[in-house]
Amino acid sequence: MSEQFHIAVLPGDGIGPEIMAQAIKVLDAVRTRFNLTITTSEYDVGGIAIDNHGHPLPPATLKGCEQADAVLFGSVGGPKWEKLPPDSQPERGALLPLRAHFKLFSNLRPARLYPALEAFCPLRSDIAARGFDILCVRELTGGIYFGQPKGREGEGKYERAYDTEVYHRFEIERIARIAFASAQKRRGQVTSIDKANVLQSSVLWREVVTEIAKEYPDVALSHMYIDNAAMQMVKDPSQFDVILCSNLFGDIISDECAMITGSMGMLPSAS
Repeated sequence: MSEQFHIAVLPGDGIGPEIMAQAIKVLDAVRTRFNLTITTSEYDVGGIAIDNHGHPLPPATLKGCEQADAVLFGSVGGPKWEKLPPDSQPERGALLPLRAHFKLFSNLRPARLYPALEAFCPLRSDIAARGFDILCVRELTGGIYFGQPKGREGEGKYERAYDTEVYHRFEIERIARIAFASAQKRRGQVTSIDKANVLQSSVLWREVVTEIAKEYPDVALSHMYIDNAAMQMVKDPSQFDVILCSNLFGDIISDECAMITGSMGMLPSAS
């Protein structure tokens, strides 16, 4: 008897439906190749859910995800919904709540330059010719996106807005272990990205990552400030193996990783 899996499919907005159609074809091929029983159910999420249900994450969508073995997620957001109140926009109203609800603390995004996309790589040809194979490990449920307090207050020239970057030791420990375990299966190198010369949260980040590294003596650890990392990514991406990042820094650097492959929309990620 074949294994049975149920997948919740959330195409979302923009290129999401187009990409999802191809992902379903791949899923069908996997089903046939490995003799699996895979069923799917499709749900609205993001902007399309706002249009159809009045909320970016309808209860039926959340329930469908809870009942599934895995979720295939396309993309959410677009100019059409940018003028909505911030918490009602597709990203804040659907994507972040999904991550928090399912405690998806780790995001893995591989970035590899494939021959078919090499002509679209924005890097100089001599840099692209070296190739690169990077895994970006991003902490996903802590940091400035979820830290409290956050808000906006005041009027006129005294109006202000604020967010709070918060990391607990246990949050850093668990994401660091994901990165080091991943590096053991690859080339044995972790580059941890922070801003420890300025931010207290990054000071703790660097301390904890250094401690966890002792559990993985076969993996080499280096630290790099985020501004330098952004520069090194376009100067010589081949130097990176596994990149370990906080939520905010990972959001930025993982998109940079994706773009230098030639197409951000062609790269997957898993949480």
